[in-house]
Amino acid sequence: MNELCEIFKNVQDNQCITLENKIYEIAPEDSFHIEGLFFSNTAKYEENPNGERFCGIYLNGKKSITIEGNGAAVMIHGKMTPFIFCKCENIVMKNIAFDHYRPTMSEFTIIESGKGFAKIRINDEFLYRTEGNMLYWQGENNKLGEPYWEIPYKGRGVLTNSFHPEKGYIEDMICGEGDSWGGFPDIEELEEIEKGTLLLKFRDKNRHIPVGTVAQTRSIKRVQAGGAIDRCSDVTLQNLRVMSMNCFGILGQNSRNLTYNGLDCTPKEGRVIVSDADFFHFSGCSGDVKVLNCKATGAHDDIINIHGTHLKIIEIDRKKSTALVRYSHPESWGFEAYAKGDKIEYVCGNTLLPYGEATVISAMKLNPTDVLIEVDALPENEPAENDVIENVTRTASLTVENNVFQRIPSRAILCTTRKDAVIRNNTFKDMGAAALCVADDANFWFESGRSGNIYFENNKVINCAARFDMCGDDVIRYEPVVMDKSSTAPVHKKLVLRNNSFQSGSSRKHLITLSYLKEAVIEGNTSNVELEIINKP
Repeated sequence: MNELCEIFKNVQDNQCITLENKIYEIAPEDSFHIEGLFFSNTAKYEENPNGERFCGIYLNGKKSITIEGNGAAVMIHGKMTPFIFCKCENIVMKNIAFDHYRPTMSEFTIIESGKGFAKIRINDEFLYRTEGNMLYWQGENNKLGEPYWEIPYKGRGVLTNSFHPEKGYIEDMICGEGDSWGGFPDIEELEEIEKGTLLLKFRDKNRHIPVGTVAQTRSIKRVQAGGAIDRCSDVTLQNLRVMSMNCFGILGQNSRNLTYNGLDCTPKEGRVIVSDADFFHFSGCSGDVKVLNCKATGAHDDIINIHGTHLKIIEIDRKKSTALVRYSHPESWGFEAYAKGDKIEYVCGNTLLPYGEATVISAMKLNPTDVLIEVDALPENEPAENDVIENVTRTASLTVENNVFQRIPSRAILCTTRKDAVIRNNTFKDMGAAALCVADDANFWFESGRSGNIYFENNKVINCAARFDMCGDDVIRYEPVVMDKSSTAPVHKKLVLRNNSFQSGSSRKHLITLSYLKEAVIEGNTSNVELEIINKP
């Protein structure tokens, strides 16, 4: 085992672990190897059927532990989840930096270009090989002398986005004429001028990529994460420097009272991306979730996503007072859905409205997707085919204050929780979509549920909804996925939108789209372009 893992092998409760101010190197082959840990919104069953994780800092069932990083840096090799806390209480981790020797995101810059060709520069850390006219991205070599991973520059399961400093935001790379897939153009001829400098001729002779564009390519498989907190309570991450997250961001799952304070998740020199997907993802959490005084720049998905999981009702047995329910999105399965005493609601899949409630008496996992729950009450009528259950107990309040969030292609905060959410004194800059999106969905992502009171106050929203052609002009967007278009009943409760500054670099008006919202208080906001409020249905 590596030096860092040796430190955490025999940790006792009530212990303070102080690391040395140095670099700790971790790799899959000499770290904690854990199976049976299933993460929400990550790998499909066939991609990681055993819930396999490789980890450098691992605590399981521990109480009252402080990890004082003392300025230490953890250098990660291969694909790993650098820290995992499972079934722990009162954990503090602070003053540590995390980075990958070779990030799983590959970046390169267009240094010359014209119609049908580009010269690109690849920084030394982004390892690659060429074979004929194909470009392959590689991880560093493991101890057997073989790359930890390899992907082609494009193809099924490979995604490429681009960033240009003049635009400021990240956007998709489109499919060109004759291209086999979307993303970076098909390469017809490749010449390696020198190590790290390639001349590429494209199949699409009219394709032109502006000089200065930074392309970013990754696998879409989320087999690991930037960190995981699973079934824990009272965990604080403080003053962490995170320069690279592979596959996914930091996941808080089925945990209570999480605080992220002073995290610096910004790219190191020579990169534009930190996370392959979200930065901070909270699934099925309860108590108070807080994101305070953080900086997060450069990811391929949301800054914050907080939600529960709708499980589809497959069958009810009135004699046994049981319901068979199922995880229905291929990237969410296997993790704990219910425990004895949890409060649930039966929800209409077409309207997202509840029509009954119950308390869980017992829960049994039958297989990776199916759970059998015994409850104290079943709905009076037979559930429809797409009706679902929301775990009401596993919902959290959210506080997001004094943060700077910048440069992602999607929404800054995707907020789907019924407890109060306070989003105050933050800066949102160069978001591809809305600064705040409130969803709820029982048919596609199955991310629950109805929202309560959301206070969005004293924030600076700068050049958001930048990808208007793909995402719309909405800087604030309520979009519950109501399938029954005849339904007009509100799904969400209340929005207070007060004293925010909305600034745009274009003349396009800003939209605030409020769908299926019961009440909105909108006052004291300023904008340098027209600010239009749309209420629907």
